Amino acid sequence: MQSIRYFILSIIFWIAASPVSFAQDSSCTEPLKIRFSADYLPFSHLESDGSLSGIDVEFIESLFRKIDCPVSFVVMPFKRAVFELANGDIDMMPFASITEERKVFAYFSTPYRNETVGMVFRKEDVGKYRLTSLDDVIDQGLVLGHEQSAYRGEFFKAFLENPASKPHVFNVVSASEGIKMLSAGRIDAMVEMPAATLAMAAKMGLPDRFAEHPLLLWSDPVHFMYSKKSVSPELIAKIDNALKAAVQEKAYKTLYGSMGMHVIDPKAALN
Repeated sequence: MQSIRYFILSIIFWIAASPVSFAQDSSCTEPLKIRFSADYLPFSHLESDGSLSGIDVEFIESLFRKIDCPVSFVVMPFKRAVFELANGDIDMMPFASITEERKVFAYFSTPYRNETVGMVFRKEDVGKYRLTSLDDVIDQGLVLGHEQSAYRGEFFKAFLENPASKPHVFNVVSASEGIKMLSAGRIDAMVEMPAATLAMAAKMGLPDRFAEHPLLLWSDPVHFMYSKKSVSPELIAKIDNALKAAVQEKAYKTLYGSMGMHVIDPKAALN
């Protein structure tokens, strides 16, 4: 296993170290090839007619239109996309975390949104509960649905490790099962990425059944990831300038809600 990992890393380092020939300069005369997922609601989704929709798609289209930079969208699996980006065959991937391995072959934008974890309640119940910490879940006798083995941040992980939490967590096998149980009143809330839960509920024919609770459990910024092979630092700086302005706009805040770029301190909220 170690030898395979070494071989893969060697390929990536070889790709990253070979001569760079930028297809894109700061004027962005050629379309930027951007990878999206086919089934990552609500961020990107492939429609039956072959078109892409989703809030990341909408935001990126708007952002690049403002700087007169043409884009071309491609749909492919994540692992393949990382390899093709390292090789310069695609130019950009949204929703990327910064890692040391990726820094070898990729540049990163300023953060454009947060990955967040919170709680989704039935709409009529969301105002009933004043929750300032996960201890309040125990005190108020609530039962939370949680997709087993899914990571929902360090605070929820610590909550799960507390023996007192056991009667207050019900493990579900999928988000759709949790949504059905929540709708039927068998659990009080789902712990998930709220936007993903609400998008899934809408797809299941329950678009107005649920609402996000204001208590945020976890937040981590994500970035645009660019190929060092094909995207110049000058173009990235130009995109970053447009991005910093865009996140201040009302349309951006409406689009991303609690996932938007603003100061979030889950630890302070849980103390």
